[in-house]
Amino acid sequence: VNGTAFTGTNTLTAQDAYGNTVTSFNANANNITVSTSLTGSISGLGSGGNNILNQAGDFTSGVANLTSLGLTFTGTSGTGTFTFTPATGTAVTSSSITVNP
Repeated sequence: VNGTAFTGTNTLTAQDAYGNTVTSFNANANNITVSTSLTGSISGLGSGGNNILNQAGDFTSGVANLTSLGLTFTGTSGTGTFTFTPATGTAVTSSSITVNP
């Protein structure tokens, strides 16, 4: 829902080039910038930058729980995607999500 923290199961898994979970992943050493195809802003993540996963504890055993971290989108309602871009490595884009008013 627009302007409300995400609910349900919303996770991001750190993987190596072979698709294995990187259980030791540390977002403090390799920040992840979160962007969206929708017009609006992302908040509730990281320190300093609300759309950046940049804390050592953001990932537990290689998985970031975006719901408990407080991911919130405020902006245009509609269908779009979220892209997670690490400082080093390959970006990944979510499946389509719908943001309701």
